[in-house]
Amino acid sequence: MALVVRNGEQPHLLAVVAALALIAPVGFEAPRLLGVNAPGQVGDSGQPFPTTSWAIGLVVPEGASLQGGGELRWEDVNNVTARVTLPNITLPDGIVYAVLSVMTSDGSVVQAAAGVRPNDSDWFAYAWLIPSTISVPLVYRWVLNASGPPMTPGASIAISIFAASGAWSLRVTDEETGAGVTRQFPSTIAPSVKRGDQEVFALESYSRSAATFRSMGNLTLTGIYLDGSGVIGGAYSYSDWDPAHNPLFAVGSAGASPPSFISLGRANDGSLVWGYEIAWESTDSTPATAAVVLLLVSAILGVVGVVLWKTRKTTKSTPNR
Repeated sequence: MALVVRNGEQPHLLAVVAALALIAPVGFEAPRLLGVNAPGQVGDSGQPFPTTSWAIGLVVPEGASLQGGGELRWEDVNNVTARVTLPNITLPDGIVYAVLSVMTSDGSVVQAAAGVRPNDSDWFAYAWLIPSTISVPLVYRWVLNASGPPMTPGASIAISIFAASGAWSLRVTDEETGAGVTRQFPSTIAPSVKRGDQEVFALESYSRSAATFRSMGNLTLTGIYLDGSGVIGGAYSYSDWDPAHNPLFAVGSAGASPPSFISLGRANDGSLVWGYEIAWESTDSTPATAAVVLLLVSAILGVVGVVLWKTRKTTKSTPNR
């Protein structure tokens, strides 16, 4: 999983923005970015990560409204849970994640996800720790890598990152079958969550192919729950650079904007849905082919119009015999 870190110690490239502001914006500070998971960066195995990923996510800021009338204090939170319905994405040409992320007070980032691998149909559990967002190259420490049991497209699942006895752990559960996996992150992570705007959930992908997403239905986020209380106000979406918002980090590689055919909206029941938006597209997900077709159609209609006009004029000027 890739992420871009804001409010870090080093200024870097601008990259990631609000595709859909769900509630009022927060104050803006000059962003400081650190691209993660760019080409050439390595994991613990010594192997380079894939190329760049894009993401559209949901940010929950300090002071967000919670069920029961409270306001969020991130440093008091011990459990972050996303309840999700997986999309019908199968056989992608690049891995696709539904990812939950939390930054702790020492600047570490822990991530847990359900993901579907290239040319696969089942979803599996993944998890990483980024122990330092200023190390060069950045290192991802694997905690889970395609762990079972497998989850099917359309399954309702819960992804949790939680603290217990001073250590952080994760759990990914298929709520329909009850099957799941739990694992502890390394114990060196700070025991509290960092104050600020946290991009807690995102659709992240290394595929930009429309064919991967055309039949996806929706990735549905039923809710984000902090120590059991649902977030009901203050959250906003994020996918590209936005002067009105300044999250601590942003999922996705620096400068990698989402494809135009993916949208994020709110359903009638209040859940958030990521889906494929029908649009003119070419095989490489660009509007070039559509533009060429429209130009050709316009040209043909123009020629037909001229021919009809000349035919009518000739007919009127020819005397009857």
